[in-house]
Amino acid sequence: MKLYQNWMLTDTFKWNFLIVSVIVSIIVIGLYALGYNVWWILVTIVGALGIFSYALSEKIKYTGEPFHPSDLLFLRDPIVFIQFSKLPSILKWSGLFAILAFLCLGTYFAYKKWRNASKRKNAFRFLLIVSLGVFFSFGTKEGYAYFVKYSNVKYIPWNYETSVERYGMYPTFLVTYINSKKEEPKLAPNVKDGIINELKSSKPLTKPAQLPDILVIQSEAYNTFDGTKLTWNTDPNAPLRSINEGIHGTLISNTFGGRTANEEFEILTSLKLKRKLEERTPYQEGKMGNREMPSFVQDVRKLGMDPIALHPFKTTFFKRKEVYPHLGFNQFLSEKDLTSCEKFGSYISDDCSSKKALSLINKKGSQFVFFVTMQNHFDWHKGRFPEENIKVSGVPMDDTLKEKVGSYASGIYKSGNSLVSVWQEIKKRKNPTIVLFYGDHRPTFGDKKETYEQWGAPVEKIEEEDWYNETPMWIWSNDKNTMDKIKNYSKPFLQNGNLKLESYEIGPLLMKILTNNQIEQSWYDWVLKNHSNDVWDWIIYDRVYGEGITFNNSIHQ
Repeated sequence: MKLYQNWMLTDTFKWNFLIVSVIVSIIVIGLYALGYNVWWILVTIVGALGIFSYALSEKIKYTGEPFHPSDLLFLRDPIVFIQFSKLPSILKWSGLFAILAFLCLGTYFAYKKWRNASKRKNAFRFLLIVSLGVFFSFGTKEGYAYFVKYSNVKYIPWNYETSVERYGMYPTFLVTYINSKKEEPKLAPNVKDGIINELKSSKPLTKPAQLPDILVIQSEAYNTFDGTKLTWNTDPNAPLRSINEGIHGTLISNTFGGRTANEEFEILTSLKLKRKLEERTPYQEGKMGNREMPSFVQDVRKLGMDPIALHPFKTTFFKRKEVYPHLGFNQFLSEKDLTSCEKFGSYISDDCSSKKALSLINKKGSQFVFFVTMQNHFDWHKGRFPEENIKVSGVPMDDTLKEKVGSYASGIYKSGNSLVSVWQEIKKRKNPTIVLFYGDHRPTFGDKKETYEQWGAPVEKIEEEDWYNETPMWIWSNDKNTMDKIKNYSKPFLQNGNLKLESYEIGPLLMKILTNNQIEQSWYDWVLKNHSNDVWDWIIYDRVYGEGITFNNSIHQ
Protein backbone atom coordinates (compact mmCIF):
# COMPACT_ATOMS: atom_id res chain seq x y z
CA MET A 1 0.00 0.00 0.00
CA LYS A 2 2.85 2.34 0.88
CA LEU A 3 4.35 1.72 -2.57
CA TYR A 4 1.36 3.25 -4.33
CA GLN A 5 0.35 5.93 -1.82
CA ASN A 6 1.72 8.82 -3.92
CA TRP A 7 -0.06 7.43 -6.97
CA MET A 8 -3.43 7.10 -5.28
CA LEU A 9 -3.31 10.57 -3.76
CA THR A 10 -2.99 12.24 -7.15
CA ASP A 11 -5.86 13.68 -9.18
CA THR A 12 -4.81 11.51 -12.13
CA PHE A 13 -5.63 8.21 -10.43
CA LYS A 14 -8.30 7.33 -13.01
CA TRP A 15 -5.96 8.14 -15.89
CA ASN A 16 -3.13 6.07 -14.41
CA PHE A 17 -5.51 3.19 -13.69
CA LEU A 18 -6.69 3.34 -17.30
CA ILE A 19 -3.09 3.12 -18.55
CA VAL A 20 -2.42 0.07 -16.36
CA SER A 21 -5.65 -1.54 -17.57
CA VAL A 22 -4.72 -0.97 -21.21
CA ILE A 23 -1.20 -2.40 -20.74
CA VAL A 24 -2.56 -5.46 -18.93
CA SER A 25 -5.25 -5.92 -21.60
CA ILE A 26 -2.64 -5.82 -24.36
CA ILE A 27 -0.64 -8.52 -22.60
CA VAL A 28 -3.76 -10.69 -22.05
CA ILE A 29 -4.97 -10.35 -25.66
CA GLY A 30 -1.46 -10.91 -27.01
CA LEU A 31 -0.90 -14.07 -25.01
CA TYR A 32 -4.35 -15.40 -25.83
CA ALA A 33 -3.79 -14.79 -29.52
CA LEU A 34 -0.50 -16.64 -29.29
CA GLY A 35 -2.36 -19.68 -28.00
CA TYR A 36 -1.54 -19.56 -24.30
CA ASN A 37 -4.14 -21.13 -22.03
CA VAL A 38 -5.95 -19.08 -19.37
CA TRP A 39 -3.86 -20.33 -16.43
CA TRP A 40 -0.63 -19.50 -18.22
CA ILE A 41 -1.96 -16.03 -18.96
CA LEU A 42 -3.00 -15.42 -15.34
CA VAL A 43 0.39 -16.49 -13.98
CA THR A 44 2.17 -14.31 -16.56
CA ILE A 45 0.06 -11.26 -15.66
CA VAL A 46 0.66 -11.73 -11.94
CA GLY A 47 4.38 -12.13 -12.63
CA ALA A 48 4.47 -9.03 -14.83
CA LEU A 49 2.69 -6.95 -12.20
CA GLY A 50 5.07 -8.32 -9.58
CA ILE A 51 8.07 -7.28 -11.68
CA PHE A 52 6.52 -3.86 -12.21
CA SER A 53 5.85 -3.39 -8.48
CA TYR A 54 9.39 -4.43 -7.63
CA ALA A 55 10.86 -2.17 -10.34
CA LEU A 56 8.75 0.75 -9.15
CA SER A 57 9.83 0.24 -5.54
CA GLU A 58 13.48 0.26 -6.65
CA LYS A 59 12.87 3.44 -8.64
CA ILE A 60 11.23 5.16 -5.67
CA LYS A 61 14.12 4.17 -3.37
CA TYR A 62 16.72 5.32 -5.89
CA THR A 63 15.17 8.64 -6.93
CA GLY A 64 12.79 9.49 -4.10
CA GLU A 65 10.20 10.30 -6.76
CA PRO A 66 6.55 9.07 -6.72
CA PHE A 67 4.79 7.07 -9.43
CA HIS A 68 4.76 8.54 -12.94
CA PRO A 69 2.74 7.16 -15.91
CA SER A 70 5.89 6.56 -17.94
CA ASP A 71 7.02 4.17 -15.19
CA LEU A 72 4.88 1.56 -16.95
CA LEU A 73 7.68 1.33 -19.49
CA PHE A 74 9.65 -0.43 -16.74
CA LEU A 75 7.63 -3.53 -17.67
CA ARG A 76 9.84 -3.67 -20.75
CA ASP A 77 13.12 -3.40 -18.91
CA PRO A 78 12.97 -4.92 -15.41
CA ILE A 79 16.60 -6.02 -15.72
CA VAL A 80 17.68 -2.41 -15.04
CA PHE A 81 16.16 -2.59 -11.60
CA ILE A 82 17.25 -6.14 -10.98
CA GLN A 83 20.80 -4.87 -11.41
CA PHE A 84 20.13 -1.99 -9.04
CA SER A 85 18.55 -4.07 -6.28
CA LYS A 86 20.42 -5.29 -3.24
CA LEU A 87 19.04 -8.83 -3.50
CA PRO A 88 21.63 -11.65 -3.71
CA SER A 89 22.76 -12.16 -7.31
CA ILE A 90 21.72 -15.82 -7.34
CA LEU A 91 18.19 -14.85 -6.29
CA LYS A 92 17.91 -12.06 -8.86
CA TRP A 93 19.14 -14.04 -11.83
CA SER A 94 17.46 -17.32 -10.92
CA GLY A 95 14.16 -15.44 -10.68
CA LEU A 96 14.70 -13.91 -14.10
CA PHE A 97 15.58 -17.28 -15.67
CA ALA A 98 12.56 -18.88 -14.01
CA ILE A 99 10.29 -16.31 -15.66
CA LEU A 100 11.93 -16.86 -19.04
CA ALA A 101 11.69 -20.64 -18.65
CA PHE A 102 8.03 -20.32 -17.76
CA LEU A 103 7.34 -18.25 -20.88
CA CYS A 104 9.30 -20.67 -23.08
CA LEU A 105 7.36 -23.62 -21.67
CA GLY A 106 4.12 -21.79 -22.28
CA THR A 107 5.22 -21.11 -25.83
CA TYR A 108 5.94 -24.82 -26.33
CA PHE A 109 2.42 -25.78 -25.30
CA ALA A 110 0.98 -22.97 -27.39
CA TYR A 111 2.92 -24.29 -30.38
CA LYS A 112 0.89 -27.48 -30.28
CA LYS A 113 -2.16 -25.40 -31.17
CA TRP A 114 -0.31 -23.83 -34.09
CA ARG A 115 0.07 -27.12 -35.91
CA ASN A 116 -3.66 -27.46 -36.37
CA ALA A 117 -4.34 -23.74 -37.03
CA SER A 118 -4.79 -22.07 -40.44
CA LYS A 119 -1.89 -20.39 -42.22
CA ARG A 120 -3.61 -17.02 -41.84
CA LYS A 121 -3.88 -17.44 -38.07
CA ASN A 122 -0.28 -18.53 -37.75
CA ALA A 123 0.87 -15.61 -39.92
CA PHE A 124 -0.93 -13.27 -37.54
CA ARG A 125 0.76 -14.95 -34.59
CA PHE A 126 4.16 -14.66 -36.26
CA LEU A 127 3.58 -10.93 -36.88
CA LEU A 128 2.58 -10.51 -33.23
CA ILE A 129 5.77 -12.23 -32.05
CA VAL A 130 7.91 -9.95 -34.25
CA SER A 131 6.04 -6.91 -32.93
CA LEU A 132 6.57 -7.99 -29.33
CA GLY A 133 10.24 -8.63 -30.09
CA VAL A 134 10.69 -5.12 -31.45
CA PHE A 135 8.74 -3.70 -28.50
CA PHE A 136 10.92 -5.43 -25.93
CA SER A 137 14.18 -4.83 -27.84
CA PHE A 138 13.70 -1.08 -27.99
CA GLY A 139 12.55 -1.16 -24.39
CA THR A 140 15.96 -2.30 -23.17
CA LYS A 141 18.39 0.20 -21.72
CA GLU A 142 20.63 -0.19 -24.78
CA GLY A 143 17.77 0.44 -27.21
CA TYR A 144 16.51 3.40 -25.26
CA ALA A 145 20.03 4.75 -24.90
CA TYR A 146 20.28 4.71 -28.70
CA PHE A 147 17.02 6.63 -28.88
CA VAL A 148 18.14 9.18 -26.30
CA LYS A 149 21.48 9.67 -28.04
CA TYR A 150 19.97 10.40 -31.47
CA SER A 151 16.87 12.29 -30.39
CA ASN A 152 16.30 15.73 -28.88
CA VAL A 153 16.11 14.38 -25.33
CA LYS A 154 18.75 16.23 -23.33
CA TYR A 155 19.06 15.26 -19.69
CA ILE A 156 19.46 18.29 -17.43
CA PRO A 157 22.05 17.09 -14.91
CA TRP A 158 21.49 19.71 -12.25
CA ASN A 159 17.70 19.47 -12.13
CA TYR A 160 16.18 16.02 -12.05
CA GLU A 161 12.64 17.38 -11.60
CA THR A 162 12.80 19.49 -14.76
CA SER A 163 13.97 16.50 -16.77
CA VAL A 164 11.11 14.39 -15.45
CA GLU A 165 8.60 17.12 -16.23
CA ARG A 166 9.95 17.60 -19.74
CA TYR A 167 10.76 14.06 -20.84
CA GLY A 168 9.06 11.72 -18.37
CA MET A 169 10.48 9.57 -15.63
CA TYR A 170 11.73 6.68 -17.75
CA PRO A 171 14.07 8.62 -20.10
CA THR A 172 15.35 10.71 -17.21
CA PHE A 173 16.04 7.78 -14.96
CA LEU A 174 17.52 5.75 -17.80
CA VAL A 175 20.06 8.45 -18.68
CA THR A 176 20.93 8.67 -14.98
CA TYR A 177 21.35 4.91 -14.92
CA ILE A 178 23.58 4.92 -18.01
CA ASN A 179 25.71 7.70 -16.47
CA SER A 180 26.07 5.67 -13.29
CA LYS A 181 28.15 3.12 -15.18
CA LYS A 182 31.83 3.84 -15.63
CA GLU A 183 34.71 1.64 -16.66
CA GLU A 184 37.52 1.21 -14.18
CA PRO A 185 40.48 3.42 -15.18
CA LYS A 186 43.57 1.49 -16.20
CA LEU A 187 46.25 1.55 -13.55
CA ALA A 188 49.27 -0.73 -13.23
CA PRO A 189 48.59 -3.48 -10.64
CA ASN A 190 51.70 -2.56 -8.63
CA VAL A 191 50.60 1.11 -8.50
CA LYS A 192 47.10 0.10 -7.41
CA ASP A 193 48.47 -2.24 -4.72
CA GLY A 194 50.78 0.53 -3.54
CA ILE A 195 47.86 2.95 -3.12
CA ILE A 196 45.82 0.38 -1.19
CA ASN A 197 48.76 -0.43 1.11
CA GLU A 198 49.47 3.26 1.73
CA LEU A 199 45.88 3.94 2.65
CA LYS A 200 45.58 0.86 4.84
CA SER A 201 48.66 1.97 6.79
CA SER A 202 47.16 5.43 7.37
CA LYS A 203 46.78 6.46 10.98
CA PRO A 204 43.46 7.68 12.45
CA LEU A 205 43.09 11.31 13.49
CA THR A 206 43.58 12.34 17.12
CA LYS A 207 40.61 14.02 18.75
CA PRO A 208 41.56 17.56 19.90
CA ALA A 209 40.83 18.76 23.43
CA GLN A 210 38.71 21.66 22.15
CA LEU A 211 36.73 21.97 18.95
CA PRO A 212 35.62 25.26 17.38
CA ASP A 213 32.47 25.78 15.36
CA ILE A 214 33.01 25.86 11.59
CA LEU A 215 30.80 27.71 9.12
CA VAL A 216 31.62 27.04 5.45
CA ILE A 217 29.79 29.31 3.02
CA GLN A 218 29.81 28.17 -0.60
CA SER A 219 28.43 31.23 -2.35
CA GLU A 220 26.58 30.56 -5.61
CA ALA A 221 28.41 32.11 -8.60
CA TYR A 222 30.21 34.66 -6.39
CA ASN A 223 33.21 36.09 -8.19
CA THR A 224 35.20 39.15 -9.09
CA PHE A 225 35.91 40.68 -12.49
CA ASP A 226 39.55 41.35 -11.64
CA GLY A 227 41.71 40.81 -14.70
CA THR A 228 39.14 42.24 -17.12
CA LYS A 229 38.65 45.72 -18.59
CA LEU A 230 35.24 46.15 -16.93
CA THR A 231 34.77 49.26 -14.79
CA TRP A 232 32.01 50.04 -12.31
CA ASN A 233 30.30 53.00 -10.72
CA THR A 234 30.33 50.88 -7.52
CA ASP A 235 32.68 47.95 -6.96
CA PRO A 236 30.45 44.81 -6.67
CA ASN A 237 33.04 43.23 -4.36
CA ALA A 238 33.42 46.26 -2.08
CA PRO A 239 31.72 44.59 0.94
CA LEU A 240 34.02 41.53 0.78
CA ARG A 241 37.11 43.70 0.35
CA SER A 242 36.04 45.81 3.35
CA ILE A 243 36.64 42.89 5.72
CA ASN A 244 40.09 43.71 7.05
CA GLU A 245 40.58 40.63 9.20
CA GLY A 246 41.45 37.07 8.32
CA ILE A 247 43.10 35.95 5.09
CA HIS A 248 41.79 36.76 1.63
CA GLY A 249 42.90 34.42 -1.11
CA THR A 250 42.00 32.51 -4.26
CA LEU A 251 40.32 29.15 -4.65
CA ILE A 252 40.99 27.11 -7.78
CA SER A 253 37.47 25.83 -8.37
CA ASN A 254 36.74 22.54 -10.08
CA THR A 255 34.04 24.14 -12.21
CA PHE A 256 33.32 27.03 -14.54
CA GLY A 257 29.81 28.30 -15.17
CA GLY A 258 28.00 25.52 -13.33
CA ARG A 259 28.10 22.02 -11.78
CA THR A 260 28.05 23.35 -8.24
CA ALA A 261 27.81 19.81 -6.88
CA ASN A 262 31.25 18.96 -8.29
CA GLU A 263 32.71 21.77 -6.24
CA GLU A 264 30.96 20.40 -3.16
CA PHE A 265 32.27 16.95 -4.01
CA GLU A 266 35.90 18.09 -3.92
CA ILE A 267 35.47 20.21 -0.79
CA LEU A 268 33.71 17.47 1.20
CA THR A 269 35.60 14.36 0.00
CA SER A 270 39.11 15.78 -0.62
CA LEU A 271 39.11 14.00 -3.99
CA LYS A 272 40.47 15.73 -7.07
CA LEU A 273 38.33 15.64 -10.21
CA LYS A 274 39.66 16.42 -13.65
CA ARG A 275 39.07 20.15 -13.78
CA LYS A 276 38.98 20.91 -17.51
CA LEU A 277 37.51 17.74 -18.93
CA GLU A 278 35.20 16.50 -16.17
CA GLU A 279 31.69 16.26 -17.58
CA ARG A 280 30.18 14.00 -14.96
CA THR A 281 28.48 14.69 -11.65
CA PRO A 282 29.42 12.11 -8.97
CA TYR A 283 26.46 13.10 -6.74
CA GLN A 284 24.07 11.76 -9.40
CA GLU A 285 26.06 8.75 -10.43
CA GLY A 286 27.54 5.57 -9.13
CA LYS A 287 26.79 4.57 -5.56
CA MET A 288 26.97 7.89 -3.70
CA GLY A 289 23.25 7.93 -3.06
CA ASN A 290 23.16 4.32 -1.90
CA ARG A 291 26.07 3.82 0.49
CA GLU A 292 28.13 5.66 3.09
CA MET A 293 31.22 7.35 1.74
CA PRO A 294 34.38 8.58 3.52
CA SER A 295 34.44 12.36 3.75
CA PHE A 296 35.54 15.36 5.76
CA VAL A 297 31.99 15.40 7.15
CA GLN A 298 32.33 11.85 8.48
CA ASP A 299 35.65 12.75 10.07
CA VAL A 300 34.53 15.88 11.92
CA ARG A 301 31.52 13.96 13.18
CA LYS A 302 33.85 11.31 14.61
CA LEU A 303 35.87 14.08 16.23
CA GLY A 304 32.71 15.18 18.05
CA MET A 305 31.20 17.86 15.80
CA ASP A 306 27.58 17.98 14.64
CA PRO A 307 27.57 18.25 10.79
CA ILE A 308 24.62 20.17 9.32
CA ALA A 309 23.97 20.98 5.65
CA LEU A 310 21.96 24.05 4.64
CA HIS A 311 20.91 24.57 1.03
CA PRO A 312 17.93 26.90 0.50
CA PHE A 313 16.48 25.08 -2.48
CA LYS A 314 14.89 21.74 -3.44
CA THR A 315 16.33 18.68 -1.75
CA THR A 316 16.29 16.78 -5.07
CA PHE A 317 18.71 19.28 -6.64
CA PHE A 318 21.77 17.18 -7.56
CA LYS A 319 20.27 14.34 -5.45
CA ARG A 320 21.47 16.00 -2.25
CA LYS A 321 18.62 14.38 -0.32
CA GLU A 322 20.20 10.96 -0.91
CA VAL A 323 23.87 11.96 -0.94
CA TYR A 324 24.16 14.24 2.11
CA PRO A 325 23.25 11.58 4.72
CA HIS A 326 25.76 9.17 3.18
CA LEU A 327 28.46 11.84 3.34
CA GLY A 328 27.81 12.08 7.08
CA PHE A 329 25.50 15.04 7.63
CA ASN A 330 23.22 14.60 10.64
CA GLN A 331 20.74 17.14 9.29
CA PHE A 332 19.86 18.69 5.93
CA LEU A 333 17.87 21.93 5.89
CA SER A 334 16.36 23.16 2.62
CA GLU A 335 13.91 25.77 1.34
CA LYS A 336 11.17 23.94 3.28
CA ASP A 337 12.85 25.18 6.48
CA LEU A 338 12.99 28.81 5.23
CA THR A 339 9.38 29.44 4.24
CA SER A 340 9.25 33.04 5.50
CA CYS A 341 12.39 34.20 3.68
CA GLU A 342 12.54 36.88 1.01
CA LYS A 343 13.18 35.64 -2.51
CA PHE A 344 14.86 37.27 -5.48
CA GLY A 345 13.20 35.60 -8.43
CA SER A 346 13.01 31.90 -7.55
CA TYR A 347 15.86 31.95 -5.05
CA ILE A 348 16.00 32.66 -1.32
CA SER A 349 18.08 35.66 -0.30
CA ASP A 350 21.53 35.22 1.23
CA ASP A 351 20.59 37.60 4.02
CA CYS A 352 17.76 35.39 5.27
CA SER A 353 19.53 32.05 4.77
CA SER A 354 22.69 33.45 6.45
CA LYS A 355 20.64 34.20 9.56
CA LYS A 356 19.50 30.59 9.54
CA ALA A 357 23.12 29.45 9.24
CA LEU A 358 24.07 31.61 12.24
CA SER A 359 21.26 30.08 14.29
CA LEU A 360 22.67 26.61 13.60
CA ILE A 361 26.02 27.38 15.26
CA ASN A 362 24.34 29.02 18.25
CA LYS A 363 23.69 25.63 19.82
CA LYS A 364 25.34 23.46 22.43
CA GLY A 365 28.44 21.59 21.39
CA SER A 366 30.52 22.10 18.28
CA GLN A 367 28.90 22.40 14.85
CA PHE A 368 30.16 22.04 11.30
CA VAL A 369 27.69 23.94 9.08
CA PHE A 370 28.05 23.58 5.32
CA PHE A 371 25.98 26.38 3.79
CA VAL A 372 25.42 26.42 0.00
CA THR A 373 23.68 29.65 -1.10
CA MET A 374 21.28 30.15 -4.03
CA GLN A 375 20.68 33.90 -4.30
CA ASN A 376 22.92 34.50 -7.31
CA HIS A 377 21.93 31.47 -9.37
CA PHE A 378 21.36 32.35 -13.03
CA ASP A 379 19.46 33.73 -14.92
CA TRP A 380 20.11 37.43 -14.26
CA HIS A 381 18.01 40.17 -15.75
CA LYS A 382 16.89 43.70 -15.05
CA GLY A 383 14.57 43.79 -12.06
CA ARG A 384 15.81 40.53 -10.50
CA PHE A 385 16.83 42.48 -7.39
CA PRO A 386 14.89 45.40 -5.83
CA GLU A 387 17.87 47.75 -6.03
CA GLU A 388 20.10 47.49 -9.07
CA ASN A 389 22.23 50.61 -8.99
CA ILE A 390 25.51 49.08 -10.14
CA LYS A 391 26.42 50.05 -13.70
CA VAL A 392 29.13 48.47 -15.85
CA SER A 393 31.28 50.13 -18.49
CA GLY A 394 34.77 49.88 -19.96
CA VAL A 395 33.99 47.65 -22.95
CA PRO A 396 31.27 47.73 -25.64
CA MET A 397 28.24 45.54 -24.92
CA ASP A 398 24.58 45.63 -25.91
CA ASP A 399 21.89 46.84 -23.51
CA THR A 400 20.59 43.33 -22.74
CA LEU A 401 24.02 42.09 -21.68
CA LYS A 402 24.64 45.30 -19.69
CA GLU A 403 21.42 44.75 -17.77
CA LYS A 404 22.30 41.11 -17.13
CA VAL A 405 25.81 41.94 -15.86
CA GLY A 406 24.46 44.81 -13.77
CA SER A 407 21.84 42.54 -12.21
CA TYR A 408 24.47 39.91 -11.40
CA ALA A 409 26.77 42.55 -9.88
CA SER A 410 23.92 43.83 -7.69
CA GLY A 411 23.36 40.31 -6.37
CA ILE A 412 27.06 39.89 -5.63
CA TYR A 413 27.07 43.17 -3.72
CA LYS A 414 24.15 41.94 -1.61
CA SER A 415 25.95 38.65 -0.93
CA GLY A 416 28.98 40.60 0.26
CA ASN A 417 26.81 42.60 2.64
CA SER A 418 25.34 39.36 4.01
CA LEU A 419 28.86 38.05 4.63
CA VAL A 420 29.80 41.26 6.45
CA SER A 421 26.75 40.78 8.70
CA VAL A 422 27.83 37.20 9.45
CA TRP A 423 31.35 38.42 10.25
CA GLN A 424 30.06 41.12 12.60
CA GLU A 425 27.72 38.70 14.40
CA ILE A 426 30.41 36.06 14.93
CA LYS A 427 32.81 38.68 16.27
CA LYS A 428 30.39 38.97 19.21
CA ARG A 429 30.55 35.24 19.99
CA LYS A 430 32.66 33.82 22.78
CA ASN A 431 32.96 30.35 21.28
CA PRO A 432 35.85 29.98 18.83
CA THR A 433 34.43 29.94 15.31
CA ILE A 434 36.02 29.50 11.90
CA VAL A 435 34.37 31.03 8.85
CA LEU A 436 35.39 29.94 5.35
CA PHE A 437 33.79 31.77 2.42
CA TYR A 438 34.34 31.13 -1.29
CA GLY A 439 32.60 31.35 -4.64
CA ASP A 440 31.77 28.01 -6.23
CA HIS A 441 32.44 29.08 -9.83
CA ARG A 442 32.56 32.01 -12.20
CA PRO A 443 29.25 32.83 -13.88
CA THR A 444 28.67 32.62 -17.62
CA PHE A 445 26.70 35.14 -19.64
CA GLY A 446 25.14 33.28 -22.53
CA ASP A 447 28.24 31.34 -23.56
CA LYS A 448 31.35 29.88 -22.00
CA LYS A 449 34.53 31.93 -22.35
CA GLU A 450 33.98 34.09 -25.43
CA THR A 451 32.34 36.95 -23.56
CA TYR A 452 35.13 37.09 -20.98
CA GLU A 453 37.73 37.14 -23.73
CA GLN A 454 35.96 40.13 -25.27
CA TRP A 455 36.23 41.79 -21.87
CA GLY A 456 39.99 41.29 -21.87
CA ALA A 457 40.25 38.26 -19.59
CA PRO A 458 43.41 36.16 -19.96
CA VAL A 459 42.86 32.90 -21.79
CA GLU A 460 45.24 30.90 -19.62
CA LYS A 461 48.12 31.52 -17.26
CA ILE A 462 50.01 28.24 -17.03
CA GLU A 463 49.07 24.63 -17.66
CA GLU A 464 46.55 23.23 -15.15
CA GLU A 465 45.88 26.72 -13.77
CA ASP A 466 43.11 28.44 -15.64
CA TRP A 467 41.96 31.98 -14.80
CA TYR A 468 38.38 30.89 -15.44
CA ASN A 469 38.50 28.55 -12.44
CA GLU A 470 39.67 31.17 -9.94
CA THR A 471 37.19 32.37 -7.34
CA PRO A 472 37.65 34.59 -4.26
CA MET A 473 38.12 32.98 -0.86
CA TRP A 474 38.28 34.29 2.71
CA ILE A 475 39.05 32.45 5.97
CA TRP A 476 38.92 33.92 9.47
CA SER A 477 38.30 33.13 13.13
CA ASN A 478 37.00 35.23 16.00
CA ASP A 479 39.50 33.50 18.31
CA LYS A 480 43.13 34.70 18.34
CA ASN A 481 44.68 31.27 18.96
CA THR A 482 42.60 29.71 16.19
CA MET A 483 43.45 32.58 13.84
CA ASP A 484 47.15 32.04 14.60
CA LYS A 485 46.73 28.39 13.58
CA ILE A 486 45.03 29.45 10.35
CA LYS A 487 47.91 31.77 9.51
CA ASN A 488 50.54 29.17 10.40
CA TYR A 489 49.01 26.19 8.57
CA SER A 490 48.12 28.26 5.52
CA LYS A 491 51.82 28.97 4.79
CA PRO A 492 52.35 25.88 2.57
CA PHE A 493 49.50 27.14 0.36
CA LEU A 494 50.96 30.61 -0.18
CA GLN A 495 52.05 31.60 -3.69
CA ASN A 496 53.94 34.87 -3.94
CA GLY A 497 52.53 35.80 -0.55
CA ASN A 498 48.91 35.06 -1.55
CA LEU A 499 46.80 32.16 -0.26
CA LYS A 500 45.83 29.85 -3.12
CA LEU A 501 44.22 26.44 -2.76
CA GLU A 502 42.54 23.93 -4.98
CA SER A 503 39.11 22.79 -3.81
CA TYR A 504 40.23 19.33 -2.69
CA GLU A 505 42.87 20.94 -0.41
CA ILE A 506 40.27 22.69 1.75
CA GLY A 507 39.62 19.59 3.87
CA PRO A 508 43.31 19.02 4.69
CA LEU A 509 43.78 22.69 5.64
CA LEU A 510 40.75 22.67 7.97
CA MET A 511 41.88 19.37 9.49
CA LYS A 512 45.35 20.81 10.14
CA ILE A 513 43.68 23.68 12.01
CA LEU A 514 41.36 21.38 13.98
CA THR A 515 44.03 18.86 15.02
CA ASN A 516 46.89 21.34 15.45
CA ASN A 517 48.62 19.84 12.42
CA GLN A 518 48.34 16.25 13.69
CA ILE A 519 47.56 14.77 10.27
CA GLU A 520 50.86 13.00 9.63
CA GLN A 521 50.34 9.61 7.92
CA SER A 522 46.58 10.23 7.83
CA TRP A 523 44.28 10.34 4.80
CA TYR A 524 44.74 14.12 4.63
CA ASP A 525 48.51 13.77 4.62
CA TRP A 526 48.17 11.37 1.67
CA VAL A 527 45.85 13.82 -0.15
CA LEU A 528 48.44 16.60 -0.05
CA LYS A 529 51.09 14.49 -1.77
CA ASN A 530 51.62 15.11 -5.46
CA HIS A 531 49.50 12.40 -7.13
CA SER A 532 48.99 11.95 -10.86
CA ASN A 533 45.60 12.38 -12.51
CA ASP A 534 45.56 8.61 -13.17
CA VAL A 535 45.81 7.91 -9.44
CA TRP A 536 43.02 10.36 -8.63
CA ASP A 537 40.82 8.90 -11.38
CA TRP A 538 41.18 5.41 -9.95
CA ILE A 539 40.55 6.51 -6.33
CA ILE A 540 37.39 8.36 -7.43
CA TYR A 541 36.26 5.37 -9.47
CA ASP A 542 36.68 3.06 -6.49
CA ARG A 543 34.85 5.35 -4.07
CA VAL A 544 32.02 6.47 -6.35
CA TYR A 545 31.49 3.59 -8.79
CA GLY A 546 33.57 0.67 -7.54
CA GLU A 547 33.69 -1.64 -4.54
CA GLY A 548 35.16 0.87 -2.10
CA ILE A 549 38.32 -1.08 -1.34
CA THR A 550 40.05 2.21 -0.44
CA PHE A 551 37.46 3.09 2.20
CA ASN A 552 39.46 1.45 5.03
CA ASN A 553 37.60 2.72 8.09
CA SER A 554 40.80 3.18 10.05
CA ILE A 555 41.70 6.05 7.71
CA HIS A 556 38.71 8.08 8.83
CA GLN A 557 38.35 7.76 12.62
